[in-house]
Amino acid sequence: VYLFAALDPTVSARNNWSSTLHLLNGNATPSNTEFSRAWKQHYEGISRANDVIDNVGNVPGMSQELSAQYMAEAKFLRAYFYYRLNCLYRGVPLYLTTTPVSEFNKPRNTEAEVWEAIINDLTDVINEPNIPGRYVAGDPNYGRATKGAAYALRGKTYLWMNEYKLAEQDFKEVLKMGYSLFEGGYKELFKDANEQ
Repeated sequence: VYLFAALDPTVSARNNWSSTLHLLNGNATPSNTEFSRAWKQHYEGISRANDVIDNVGNVPGMSQELSAQYMAEAKFLRAYFYYRLNCLYRGVPLYLTTTPVSEFNKPRNTEAEVWEAIINDLTDVINEPNIPGRYVAGDPNYGRATKGAAYALRGKTYLWMNEYKLAEQDFKEVLKMGYSLFEGGYKELFKDANEQ
C-alpha cells in the first residue's frame, strides 16, 4: 500500500524505491496493483472500525469506560484510513456504519465531505475522557490512539482544507500533550536507544 506514498505529502520510505519506479517514471498501468490494494486494505480497516463503533457498547461485562476508549480508538483508525484514501483519491464513498460487503456500492462523496467526516471522528477522539494525551515510552499501551495523535491528524486534515489557523491550533495542542521533536542526528532516530 505504501509503495507509492513517496509521491504524496505524507512521504513514507518503508520500501525500496526501485519497487516504485513505474510510479516515479510515470508509466504505471492498470496491471500495477498498488492502487487497488490501497483501496481494498483501507476499506477493510474502515469496515472493521465501523464494526467496533457500532457494536462495542453491546459487549457483555465490558465497562462503559473501556467501551468508550475502544470506540474512540476505532474512530481514530477510521479517520486515519479515510485520511489516506482522501489524500490519494480526493473523494471516496463514506461508510460510517457497519455495511455488508455486498452493499459496498455507494457513489463517491466529495473531498470536502470526507474531510468533514475525518474532522468529526477526530474531534470525538479528542473529546473522549478515556483517551490519554499520550503514552510514554515503555508504557504497555504505547502505540494506541491518543489525543496527541488525534490533534496531529486533525491538524494535517485542516491543512488539506486550507484551514491554517485551525491546523496551527491543533499542532500547538500536540505540544501541550507532551510530544516534542527529536533533536538528535537523523540516523540516531532509528537506533534501539531511541525506540519509542
